[in-house]
Amino acid sequence: MKGGGCKGAFVAWEKCMQEAEKRDEDIFDKCSEAAGLLKKCMDAHPDYYEPILGAEKALADAAAAAAANDRDLEDEKNKGKHSQPASECETDGKSLTQYIFF
Repeated sequence: MKGGGCKGAFVAWEKCMQEAEKRDEDIFDKCSEAAGLLKKCMDAHPDYYEPILGAEKALADAAAAAAANDRDLEDEKNKGKHSQPASECETDGKSLTQYIFF
């Protein structure tokens, strides 16, 4: 990482992460800006960072597939457990989509 065009962004992100861990701070809150700058830089230099970008995409795809599989399994498990159709369920004035996701 330190050999490509994003050396400065990587060093800044790495330093932020180390400081956050040392101070027991939330890494995401503290270092999201540095991580975003690093990602933007890596996307701008795909020739050098393709192995990392490719691995990141594969991991994200695998996580999305696992989440979809978990939802499918949960849906299958919950089939028939409701005594009334979803359209008739009480949702406290929210639309069904809002009730499920928010």
